[in-house]
Amino acid sequence: MRRRTFLTSATAAAGLSALAPAPAAPAAASDTRTAPRVLVERATATGTVVRPEHRFDLVSVAHRPEALARGSETVAVRFETADGVLGDWQDLHPHTGGPEHLPPSASALVRAPEGAVGYQVRGADGADLTAVNVRDGEELRFGGRERVSLSARDQGVTTLSGGSVLRVRTRAGWGADESLRFDEEGNDLWPAEFHRVQALTVHHTAMATTGDHAADVRAVYHLHAAEQGWGDIGYHLLVDPRGAVYEGRHSGGGLPIFDGLPLPGPARSVTAGHAFGFNHANIGVCLLGDFTGELPTRAAQDSLVDVLRVLCALTGVDPAERIEYVNPDTGAVTPQEAVARHRDWLDTECPGNAFAEAFDTVIRQRVVDGWL
Repeated sequence: MRRRTFLTSATAAAGLSALAPAPAAPAAASDTRTAPRVLVERATATGTVVRPEHRFDLVSVAHRPEALARGSETVAVRFETADGVLGDWQDLHPHTGGPEHLPPSASALVRAPEGAVGYQVRGADGADLTAVNVRDGEELRFGGRERVSLSARDQGVTTLSGGSVLRVRTRAGWGADESLRFDEEGNDLWPAEFHRVQALTVHHTAMATTGDHAADVRAVYHLHAAEQGWGDIGYHLLVDPRGAVYEGRHSGGGLPIFDGLPLPGPARSVTAGHAFGFNHANIGVCLLGDFTGELPTRAAQDSLVDVLRVLCALTGVDPAERIEYVNPDTGAVTPQEAVARHRDWLDTECPGNAFAEAFDTVIRQRVVDGWL
């Protein structure tokens, strides 16, 4: 059996002592941040041009997976300019996700060109369309810790920066509207459920970023939590083109992802909604961008390698292993890579054809090399 560089409980406790944030004091005025509320305009795909009343930055197309599978056309979108000209068709790449307690949805998100006044979707009649404005909503105020660090101090795990500390921008740091997680009576729409971590899975958002990456995360969050009715974002962590890492799914405690200090073996992650049917015990990490025809930036690749190395150290997942994934709910067993791509679990192009083809060399092997 190959050697694993797991943290011992004592070493992990020492290395993670800085993880659990101290109870947050009320934020000082200088610590208060603001972010615009995401605005949306909804429509149903009929093949005709949709002209939202207000400016929009992104368009989402969401449908039941079986409905898209029945279609004869590739799902595509094109945009209309102010002078009435329709641009070229852009193929969309829907991927399936969602919580285990809801029907899955196949969705795609595309960036609108500056100045677009309308859009047209083909190949997805009946789909839910959402025009998203990430810049012009009322300003929401946020306080509390803007960043936390996940530490995996171990000689066998060395990140590219020479340490083994993963710095994460918190939900308060990127501007998560926490009201989206609750119904009108204040009930949590997606209560946290935890399972011992078995696997890590990599995704892409399949959209060009806007340049304001926190706004991109807020857009994905709003679409998952509100438009698709999940009550939260479907990923545990997100990585932007500059390599910054963002906290995703709410874990209910002081730490991203976990229900307490994560120790190799017993580490338990909150169930998210990134790989329907395989969400439990599976940490989802999503890169912001579309990697159908190109690779992520080097900064994003390096950051993803760091993220996966640290998560492997914290959870005991061996990135070189092929595992027998056991669904904690059903007991179904699925042979799988311990560090997988979304397409390894489901019939999807995610995390993009170009990136998926190079994944073993540009990501997985580098994670393994840092693990030995």
